Amino acid sequence: MVKRVVSVIVFLLLANAGIRIGVVYFHNEQFKDAVKEIALFGAGKADEFLRNKVMEAANDNHIPLDPDFIEIQRKTIVGAGDHVVIKYAYAVMVPVVPTKPRRFEFDYITP
Repeated sequence: MVKRVVSVIVFLLLANAGIRIGVVYFHNEQFKDAVKEIALFGAGKADEFLRNKVMEAANDNHIPLDPDFIEIQRKTIVGAGDHVVIKYAYAVMVPVVPTKPRRFEFDYITP
């Protein structure tokens, strides 16, 4: 009986941790796709406009991103025109186990 209760508790702790971590990674992937799209169609737009769009996407995906950690670069590719590269970095504290948060760091550079 005790072994079964302990097994259920361990299972629930692992399921809870998996769900919490999965949600963080899901939001990161959604945000990454949004940033790729912003960079893809942002060649003729001002840097501040692109930064605001990235921040909107971060808010939509529950990403705690500071505007100071967004870097926008422009490259000219012969035959293809201007290309926007967006870099960002942020960290999330996830309570994987109750009273034991773990820091997950994400950074990305658009291709």
